[in-house]
Amino acid sequence: MLDGLMGYGDRDKGPDTALLTLAFLLLALFFISESGSLEASQTQEQVATSSIVSDAVLGSFRVACSVLVVITLSWVALDPRGSGDFPLYFKERELRPRKVVGPTRLAAFTMWHFALIGVNFGVSGAATWIHASGGMVPEWIIVSSPILFSASYACAILVTCVVSFHIIGDNLAKGHRVSHLFAWYEIVMHNANVALLGIALLVNDMEVELAFLAFPAVFGIGYVAWAAIYANFISGVFIYDFMDYRKRGAPVIYLALLFLLTSFFFVVMALDRIAEWNLPLAAVIISAMTWKISTIKDPSQG
Repeated sequence: MLDGLMGYGDRDKGPDTALLTLAFLLLALFFISESGSLEASQTQEQVATSSIVSDAVLGSFRVACSVLVVITLSWVALDPRGSGDFPLYFKERELRPRKVVGPTRLAAFTMWHFALIGVNFGVSGAATWIHASGGMVPEWIIVSSPILFSASYACAILVTCVVSFHIIGDNLAKGHRVSHLFAWYEIVMHNANVALLGIALLVNDMEVELAFLAFPAVFGIGYVAWAAIYANFISGVFIYDFMDYRKRGAPVIYLALLFLLTSFFFVVMALDRIAEWNLPLAAVIISAMTWKISTIKDPSQG
């Protein structure tokens, strides 16, 4: 069935995919406007402090995670060796190997979501250190920190699951090497992402609210627009072949990805509620989930 969805039909599905995505975006924006999510609903203490660790520990953890993101993405962009991948060429409509070097490597959703994680930790880290110094945390930080956290975690779960349960196996089935997915920075972005955010959920006093539901999807739609621009006007490739909006099953695939992002938000919210009720149980569940969805060893190497 998936092979059928991934092929091209008699008519390109671009207009259908665009209309579906636009409708989803408008629905998400309407939800945001009506949810009150852009107004402060949590206190400075909830955003900036932790009932588990001290401000110094929490602030250091958040800043260290943000620094890790900057180092990782800088390495990806500046490494002169670059990396190989197998994108879908836009005009030719076929997968081909390529060598990619430089900042263009940051075009993948993996890097986009990791940058979002860095912003999340940077903003919440600033909140902690402002509070620790006796200052008043700006309202925009109080409003944005829980939104950034919940969107980051939902996107991280999506990235890790898609890599572990689709991209690796799909590449191996097509006879492509997957060693490029197991460089140290790829392992960090595909696996440490969910591990760090799992730790953050356990030590955060922020609440994941239903009002934040639409933000992961809006971020995903933003990437969809970028992927189309990147393929049409910049590089001539879709980094992920399933992102080609012209394919027969593109509307279904796009809807499924947006549904997954929304579903993973509910996973994050559920984990947050469990942590509020029983922290040790939440730690066990988060550890088990993180281990189950992560892939840190190249399966082609045995």
